[in-house]
Amino acid sequence: MFGMDNFSSTPRSINLGILGMGAIGRLMAWHCQTATHCYALHNHSAEDCSFNVRSDKSVEQVTIPHWNGEPLDVLFVCVKAQQTLAALEQWQAAITDNTQIVLLQNGLGQQQEVAQHYPKHTIFAASSTEGANRTQSGDLNYAGKGETLWGHFSGPGASLHLPLSNLGGSHKAVHNIHQVLLDKLAINAVINPLTVKYDCPNGELLTIPAAFQELQQLVQEVESVITQAEQKLSYPLQQKAEQVCSTTAANISSMLQDIRAGRNTEINYITGYLCEMAKAHHIGHELNHSLLNYVVNAQQANH
Repeated sequence: MFGMDNFSSTPRSINLGILGMGAIGRLMAWHCQTATHCYALHNHSAEDCSFNVRSDKSVEQVTIPHWNGEPLDVLFVCVKAQQTLAALEQWQAAITDNTQIVLLQNGLGQQQEVAQHYPKHTIFAASSTEGANRTQSGDLNYAGKGETLWGHFSGPGASLHLPLSNLGGSHKAVHNIHQVLLDKLAINAVINPLTVKYDCPNGELLTIPAAFQELQQLVQEVESVITQAEQKLSYPLQQKAEQVCSTTAANISSMLQDIRAGRNTEINYITGYLCEMAKAHHIGHELNHSLLNYVVNAQQANH
């Protein structure tokens, strides 16, 4: 297991590609723009990617040039989990033998798929608690400061070519990125599918009696699956779920946003991952299985 030794604090200029210019891609582009050569890998055209970053205090314009064959030291993958392998295949020309891959995504499972397809590449994963969403016009609403945690996931144990000191915002290297990803997966598995089922903002999971009862049952099942699979969370899940629902009470979860917009969700890499873990260890997971089917059916109904 590699950890903090894989990260440098000495600023240096590199070529960085960002694959997927949604909310997280634009957030990272904004954080990276001043300290590195940053390029956008997006499907719309060969034009530069321009957008505004809107926060409580200011509006800042950001322009990221389109990738045009420059050799990339690091490639940030910011597409949805289910799009990962297809997106990497589409942009295969941007990945040299020396390109490091950083997965900035929700869910679990796609990291292992990338590790299998790119065994000779150093692969990192990162998880962010920053609040950001993309508007219909393409602007980025920066809703709140958070922290991005970084760790080595697989492949050769080289240092990340991009020093974290190059980035705006708050960043920290961790020894066990899998634990970070599992912690985030568990909270997403409790909140996201329930907001789809009850078609409500996060906070209403605490105020709708049936939703809160199901949340409590789901917490018990998720904890049971993780514990019986001989893993553990870094926090009490019930307490964490209530805290997140309270602090993000007015937020519409990304999964519910996807359903309302007629897009596929990341359900297979969140609840689906837990179901596969449960099946592999012969653990009961009826509620997760039911919610997986509910969200999949909702996706199909909206297409």
